[in-house]
Amino acid sequence: MQIVFIFIALSAGMASAFQSGSNQSLQKALDAPLWAAAIVAVVTAITSVAVVLTSGERLPAASAAATAPWWAWAGGLLGVGFVLGTVYAAPKLGAGLFMASVVTAEVVTGLLLDHFGLLGFDVHRAGWGRITGGALMIAGLSLIAIF
Repeated sequence: MQIVFIFIALSAGMASAFQSGSNQSLQKALDAPLWAAAIVAVVTAITSVAVVLTSGERLPAASAAATAPWWAWAGGLLGVGFVLGTVYAAPKLGAGLFMASVVTAEVVTGLLLDHFGLLGFDVHRAGWGRITGGALMIAGLSLIAIF
């Protein structure tokens, strides 16, 4: 069953690379990075609402939303940060180096979140295998950046 979730994660990673190119193209066409980011956010919001309305999922109770920890509300802000990164950094770095930087940062940060059980993740201690994997990601990023 884990393979299904790995496939979903791989699909999300591929979509992320395409999103970077899409956002970059919009930024180039508009010649306005902040407007491009705002348009991406609006399209995301409209699409999200359309998916929810067609899914049949019920509206959660306000009391349930009030129980979420403070960091649970940061996703939208972090998403805007990613979109701004794509419109500003991806054109300068190219898709390969930009995505290598993003993925390396995601892996290293993910290892820390797992190791310490932060943001609601179960604890998955960073043994030598995970630490070596993170170090290899950094080494790979360095090779992509240099060559």
